[in-house]
This record gives sequence, structure tokens and C-alpha cells, in this order.
Amino acid sequence: MVEEKSFSQLLSECCQRNGISLNGEKVKLFYRYLVELQKWNRVHNLISADSAEEIVCRHFCDSLTLVKFFEDIGFKPRSLADVGSGAGFPGIPLKIYYGKELEVCLIESNAKKSAFLTYLKAKLGLDYRVYPTLVQKVDIKCDAAVARALEVKGKRKHPLEYAVSFLSGVARYLIAVMGGRNIDPQLVEKLNLKVYELQTPDFKGLKILYKFLKEEANLKVDD
Repeated sequence: MVEEKSFSQLLSECCQRNGISLNGEKVKLFYRYLVELQKWNRVHNLISADSAEEIVCRHFCDSLTLVKFFEDIGFKPRSLADVGSGAGFPGIPLKIYYGKELEVCLIESNAKKSAFLTYLKAKLGLDYRVYPTLVQKVDIKCDAAVARALEVKGKRKHPLEYAVSFLSGVARYLIAVMGGRNIDPQLVEKLNLKVYELQTPDFKGLKILYKFLKEEANLKVDD
């Protein structure tokens, strides 16, 4: 287990490199997140990465790139649905970052992962909601809905097509999929998605695919 001081330096340096600002209290919450995640991961295999270095970059900072995304497209949601949240990415890092400014709903059908999300809520003292079911069974509407890694079993369509459909069902204004680097431009055009490409050092070339569901939503909703 990495010491808190070493972790704080690791996370702060990664965030600084990629234009993300975190204060000391938020860094402490991320450390507690790391401790609990590694503890559960040894038993339940929630994520493939287990070292502090991998978790900081591949999960914590990667999730926080959505902060830069929201800033650059000029849209700050008041509520967000994280569909297929897994071990809490990107929803919990965004909740830590925005605090009371953002209401977060985590949708995760895997029983072990949703149990971890509920457990973590008490451990971190964060106010978010967990829906331990399929997104098709959730009756909510948030300003934005995002997916980082959406698994669709028995699929006949491309996973991105399912993602757009599922996200649209729980979003008022904006849907976004963290899509990696290799994106099929024909599929993007077919689904009428826009492409936001990250330019920060550790995530250069990664793409976020997004769509505004209403024309008037292309404005900040926090005014």
C-alpha cells in the first residue's frame, strides 16, 4: 500500500500535467478511495489495474478529463448519470471534484460492484445515489449521462449504438461516451455524434463522443 504522502504527490503531479486543479481535501478523499478500492479489488476483482500508479492515471485522472471536456464545450451539468459505473468511474471522481455542485447517480447492475459503490458512499462521506440494476430499468433524468466502459452482452449492434440509446434514456441535455482513440468515423456520423479530442500530455488523442439532445442545451445550465 502506497503511503498517503507519496500518493498525494503522484495524484497532484498527474493532475497538474493535465491541467486539473485539486485541493488538499479532495486529494485526501481520493486517497481513501484508493485504499478501499485496493482492499475490495483483492477479493472481488473490480478492476484490472491494482497499483497506485495505474489507478491514479488510468482511472482517477482519466475520469477527471471530463472536467476539461465540460469546460471546453461550455456546459456544466448540475446532475450526472454514470451508466455502467463499475468501481465508480467516472462518477465518483467527478463527485469528489465538484462536491455539492453536482448530483451524481451511479448505475451499475453487477452486484459486487454496486455493493462497493454503496459501501464507498459511507466511507467517503459523499452524497450520491446508487442504482443496482440495468439502465433500462432506471427512471431518472439527469442533465448529462456519461459512459466510460459500457459492456453489452449478446449484442447485435455496435456497443456505441447501445450506449447512445441507453444514455439518451436518462439524460435531459447531454450524452457523452469516453471512446478511446480508435473511433469509426462512419459510425460517429451515423449516430450524429461530435468528437472532442483530448490534448493533455497523458491523454493526448483520447476521444470523447458527445451529443446535445436539445438545441437550447448548448448553453451553461448552472446560471
